[in-house]
Amino acid sequence: MVSATRHGERYCTAVSNGRVQLYADTSKNGVGGAAGMRPHELLESALAACVCMSIDMAAEKAGFTLPAIVVEVVVDRRDSETCFNVTVRDIAALVDEQRELVRAAVLGSPVARTLGKPVRVALETGSEAGALCRP
Repeated sequence: MVSATRHGERYCTAVSNGRVQLYADTSKNGVGGAAGMRPHELLESALAACVCMSIDMAAEKAGFTLPAIVVEVVVDRRDSETCFNVTVRDIAALVDEQRELVRAAVLGSPVARTLGKPVRVALETGSEAGALCRP
Protein backbone atom coordinates (compact mmCIF):
# COMPACT_ATOMS: atom_id res chain seq x y z
CA MET A 1 0.00 0.00 0.00
CA VAL A 2 1.13 3.52 -0.77
CA SER A 3 -0.31 6.68 0.75
CA ALA A 4 -0.07 10.29 -0.38
CA THR A 5 -0.42 13.40 1.77
CA ARG A 6 -0.42 17.05 0.78
CA HIS A 7 2.86 18.52 1.93
CA GLY A 8 4.04 22.13 2.14
CA GLU A 9 3.95 24.01 -1.16
CA ARG A 10 0.84 23.93 -3.30
CA TYR A 11 0.49 20.59 -5.17
CA CYS A 12 3.51 19.08 -3.39
CA THR A 13 2.63 15.60 -2.15
CA ALA A 14 4.55 13.26 0.14
CA VAL A 15 4.23 9.66 -1.05
CA SER A 16 5.15 6.81 1.27
CA ASN A 17 5.02 3.04 1.42
CA GLY A 18 5.63 3.16 5.17
CA ARG A 19 9.38 2.66 4.80
CA VAL A 20 10.46 5.18 2.15
CA GLN A 21 9.11 8.64 1.37
CA LEU A 22 9.39 10.62 -1.85
CA TYR A 23 7.77 13.77 -3.17
CA ALA A 24 5.57 14.30 -6.18
CA ASP A 25 4.52 17.62 -7.63
CA THR A 26 2.92 19.15 -10.66
CA SER A 27 2.66 22.59 -12.19
CA LYS A 28 -0.62 24.29 -13.06
CA ASN A 29 -0.89 27.89 -14.19
CA GLY A 30 2.63 28.66 -12.96
CA VAL A 31 2.03 27.22 -9.48
CA GLY A 32 3.94 24.24 -8.05
CA GLY A 33 6.20 21.89 -9.94
CA ALA A 34 9.61 22.04 -8.26
CA ALA A 35 9.35 19.58 -5.36
CA GLY A 36 9.30 16.21 -7.10
CA MET A 37 8.34 14.12 -10.10
CA ARG A 38 5.01 14.62 -11.79
CA PRO A 39 2.49 11.79 -11.31
CA HIS A 40 2.92 10.45 -14.85
CA GLU A 41 6.69 10.46 -14.32
CA LEU A 42 6.09 8.25 -11.29
CA LEU A 43 4.25 5.79 -13.57
CA GLU A 44 7.16 5.92 -16.02
CA SER A 45 9.66 5.42 -13.19
CA ALA A 46 7.76 2.41 -11.81
CA LEU A 47 7.93 0.68 -15.20
CA ALA A 48 11.57 1.68 -15.82
CA ALA A 49 12.66 0.41 -12.40
CA CYS A 50 10.76 -2.85 -12.77
CA VAL A 51 12.15 -3.46 -16.26
CA CYS A 52 15.70 -2.80 -15.04
CA MET A 53 15.24 -5.25 -12.17
CA SER A 54 13.61 -7.84 -14.44
CA ILE A 55 16.54 -7.66 -16.87
CA ASP A 56 19.00 -8.12 -13.99
CA MET A 57 17.07 -11.10 -12.63
CA ALA A 58 16.74 -12.75 -16.05
CA ALA A 59 20.45 -12.28 -16.80
CA GLU A 60 21.40 -13.68 -13.41
CA LYS A 61 19.16 -16.72 -13.93
CA ALA A 62 20.66 -17.31 -17.39
CA GLY A 63 24.21 -16.95 -16.09
CA PHE A 64 24.93 -13.76 -18.04
CA THR A 65 26.78 -10.76 -16.77
CA LEU A 66 25.36 -7.78 -18.64
CA PRO A 67 26.92 -4.33 -18.80
CA ALA A 68 25.13 -1.42 -17.16
CA ILE A 69 21.89 -0.92 -19.05
CA VAL A 70 19.79 2.23 -19.09
CA VAL A 71 16.02 1.87 -19.38
CA GLU A 72 14.00 4.89 -20.49
CA VAL A 73 10.21 5.04 -20.43
CA VAL A 74 7.98 7.68 -21.99
CA VAL A 75 4.22 7.56 -21.56
CA ASP A 76 2.13 8.53 -24.57
CA ARG A 77 -1.38 9.38 -23.35
CA ARG A 78 -3.73 9.07 -26.31
CA ASP A 79 -7.51 9.39 -26.40
CA SER A 80 -8.09 5.69 -27.08
CA GLU A 81 -5.14 4.13 -25.22
CA THR A 82 -2.07 4.82 -23.16
CA CYS A 83 1.23 3.58 -24.56
CA PHE A 84 4.40 3.16 -22.49
CA ASN A 85 7.37 3.38 -24.87
CA VAL A 86 10.35 1.52 -23.39
CA THR A 87 13.88 2.03 -24.72
CA VAL A 88 16.77 -0.07 -23.47
CA ARG A 89 20.08 1.70 -24.10
CA ASP A 90 23.57 0.26 -24.43
CA ILE A 91 22.61 -3.21 -25.68
CA ALA A 92 24.29 -3.00 -29.11
CA ALA A 93 27.28 -5.05 -27.89
CA LEU A 94 25.07 -7.89 -26.64
CA VAL A 95 24.84 -11.15 -28.55
CA ASP A 96 21.48 -12.18 -30.02
CA GLU A 97 20.67 -14.50 -27.10
CA GLN A 98 21.25 -11.68 -24.60
CA ARG A 99 19.17 -9.20 -26.63
CA GLU A 100 16.29 -11.72 -26.70
CA LEU A 101 16.64 -12.17 -22.94
CA VAL A 102 16.38 -8.37 -22.52
CA ARG A 103 13.33 -8.23 -24.82
CA ALA A 104 11.57 -11.02 -22.91
CA ALA A 105 12.43 -9.41 -19.56
CA VAL A 106 10.97 -6.07 -20.69
CA LEU A 107 7.68 -7.57 -21.87
CA GLY A 108 7.48 -9.99 -18.94
CA SER A 109 8.25 -7.54 -16.16
CA PRO A 110 5.52 -7.48 -13.51
CA VAL A 111 4.71 -3.79 -13.97
CA ALA A 112 4.60 -4.16 -17.78
CA ARG A 113 2.20 -7.08 -17.40
CA THR A 114 0.05 -5.06 -14.97
CA LEU A 115 -0.06 -2.02 -17.27
CA GLY A 116 -0.83 -4.27 -20.24
CA LYS A 117 -4.18 -5.31 -18.79
CA PRO A 118 -7.37 -3.27 -18.63
CA VAL A 119 -7.18 -1.05 -15.55
CA ARG A 120 -9.90 0.47 -13.47
CA VAL A 121 -9.80 2.83 -10.53
CA ALA A 122 -12.11 2.13 -7.59
CA LEU A 123 -12.82 4.70 -4.89
CA GLU A 124 -13.11 3.79 -1.22
CA THR A 125 -14.36 6.47 1.15
CA GLY A 126 -13.68 4.69 4.43
CA SER A 127 -17.07 3.12 5.15
CA GLU A 128 -16.64 0.78 2.15
CA ALA A 129 -13.41 -0.81 3.38
CA GLY A 130 -12.63 -4.06 1.60
CA ALA A 131 -15.27 -3.56 -1.08
CA LEU A 132 -12.91 -2.44 -3.83
CA CYS A 133 -12.09 -4.38 -7.00
CA ARG A 134 -13.86 -7.49 -5.84
CA PRO A 135 -15.24 -9.87 -8.49
